[in-house]
Amino acid sequence: MRLIDYLLTHNRYCSVFGIFIIFLLCWLFSYKRSAIKLRTVFAGLALQMLTGFFVLKTELGYRILIGLVGIVDLLYQATEHGTRFIFGNLCDCSGPWGFIFAIRVLPVIVFFSAFTALLFYFGIIQRCVQGINYFLQPLIGTTGPETACAIANSFLGQTEAPLVIRHYLSRMTESELFVVMVSGMATISGAILVVFVAMGVPAMHLLASSAMSIPGAIMIAKMLYPETEKSFYSQQQSVGDMDTGDKDIVLGSSVFEVIAKGTSDGLHMALIIGAMLIVFLAFLNSINGILSWFTVSVFGNGYALTLEKIVGVICTPCGYLLGFVGDEAFRIGELIGIKIAVNELVAYNQLLSLHLPERATSLVTYALCGFSNFSCIGIQVGGIGLLVPEKRHIIAKLGIYAVFAGALTNFLSALIVNLLI
Repeated sequence: MRLIDYLLTHNRYCSVFGIFIIFLLCWLFSYKRSAIKLRTVFAGLALQMLTGFFVLKTELGYRILIGLVGIVDLLYQATEHGTRFIFGNLCDCSGPWGFIFAIRVLPVIVFFSAFTALLFYFGIIQRCVQGINYFLQPLIGTTGPETACAIANSFLGQTEAPLVIRHYLSRMTESELFVVMVSGMATISGAILVVFVAMGVPAMHLLASSAMSIPGAIMIAKMLYPETEKSFYSQQQSVGDMDTGDKDIVLGSSVFEVIAKGTSDGLHMALIIGAMLIVFLAFLNSINGILSWFTVSVFGNGYALTLEKIVGVICTPCGYLLGFVGDEAFRIGELIGIKIAVNELVAYNQLLSLHLPERATSLVTYALCGFSNFSCIGIQVGGIGLLVPEKRHIIAKLGIYAVFAGALTNFLSALIVNLLI
């Protein structure tokens, strides 16, 4: 009886139904259903639930998460010193100009490129990848590089995290590369997290979502695009064997040469990402303009149609599955649609303006906490595609698929949290 009463409170039983729907969608849209590994599915779901419980219900879990984010924040602060020297007060988001992507994000990519090149030069990244591979490969069935990137994405973001495994990307299978893409779409970076906290989004739930998205993104990615190839990294166990396979890559003969090469690569990557983002956003705006003009011409004023409205209607059931009813359910579905069609920054801004109850705001925070939107396809094609040009066509092909997977991961986290709080 207690269990039934608990599930009826806040309509939590809807979230149980929602979890089954997500698994059904993953099975229906899977690239190859017969290749889905149940071990990965059950282990991924169990880890996502345990992670949510650990960070939300235990003091130790929350403190560990805060500590990890603190380390990442130190790196961002180090970047800001150099950025502020060049751009001055434009780095201050509290100014009338607000958050400037080119100044707050792109310099971080340049620094992280140099920093990760240095870590690779000293063999630190290789040892981390090998350790992750040793412990998680038997448990969840994924390899070290893809899992390491999924973990890094939860703190660094989709543009910086691939730099951690940049020398492993060329030998990755399509399924492993998809994990890299989805984990980037399903998380936010530490820099953006700070911005959201400053806006008034609950910090605890942003941090918990980042942690829960690690196993969630891996599980969803492996269901939608299961492994059908023989991975180069699947059976590697020693640090020496966990190499990149790219013997012709010369990082440099000294620390300063490595830093210089990493900086040069990072600058190129930042410029490509900026250019791709400009073009993708321009195309999205053009599509909205055409849709709006056509619908107003046919149906009259008041019927202007946009991509975010279309996706918002499609996402309306999400509000009901989170236990909400009526207009509140529609508004929450619309927020998820705005996040996918535009971006999470706009969605969070509208969420805070709605002044929903604290519990509703907390749950929606999880559903919106990720970069899974159309414009980020351009970022990944430009960013990851620059690191592995020979696989850029694969990244472009899987772009929409990755947005779908990332959105499902975020919504799954929200459903699980609805059962916990």
